[in-house]
Amino acid sequence: MYSNPYGANAYSQASKNVGPLKAIVMLYEGAIRLISEAKRAHDAQDYEARFIAIDKASKIILGLQGQLDFENGGDVSPMLHEFYDSLFMRMMQANSRNPEPIFEDVLISLKNMKETWAAVAEQVGEGSQPARGIGGKPNDVSPSNDKNSPPSSASLNV
Repeated sequence: MYSNPYGANAYSQASKNVGPLKAIVMLYEGAIRLISEAKRAHDAQDYEARFIAIDKASKIILGLQGQLDFENGGDVSPMLHEFYDSLFMRMMQANSRNPEPIFEDVLISLKNMKETWAAVAEQVGEGSQPARGIGGKPNDVSPSNDKNSPPSSASLNV
């Protein structure tokens, strides 16, 4: 849907140094840090810094979205696609409206999803070992029964 070589490159580079699930967690951490920076910049009335931080965080989200594999991802890929679309739209709204509630909402969503991916990484025993067989797209994801919640246990082959 969105072309984002920066985000795809960020995922690719991260997954070369750590396992694919750990790379996803690290990218969420980066997005959380950038949205927090955007919030601080807004509070300091530095709107240019706010825009730059939101833009970088958006590129991370679009990069994660671009790695979804709809052929092998089961019900999780469409759910994550929708989640990433929603996050992206809320981030864009933070540049055009009263952003304080948007920042809080986005940060809560990012932190919840990061914790979910961290739990999945822990369950499959993926620490910081280098990824093997990087194919660029998450696949073989087993969805949870609740389509409104993030995946709680999954196997992700990248």
